[in-house]
Amino acid sequence: MLAVGLLDEVRRLMARGLDADLPSMRSVGYRQAWRHLSGETTLAQFRAEAIAATRQLAKRQITWLRSMHDAACIDPFGADALGELMQVIETA
Repeated sequence: MLAVGLLDEVRRLMARGLDADLPSMRSVGYRQAWRHLSGETTLAQFRAEAIAATRQLAKRQITWLRSMHDAACIDPFGADALGELMQVIETA
């Protein structure tokens, strides 16, 4: 996210007058970037907090997905991922 301009995006949003309490600004990465750009954290702290928040979100998502016993699991890098997806859609 950093490499593709997250901080620049958040700077532009701040300049447009958006508020840090908006639901969109509470998203992983954005909240930490906002705090950093507001001077509350250093760049290193921002990175560490964003990484931790991303890891926590991924853990919650994995837990949620485990509860979906009838979910189809498709390797997006598999040779026939699109074919598998189409088959799942057609049989749904």
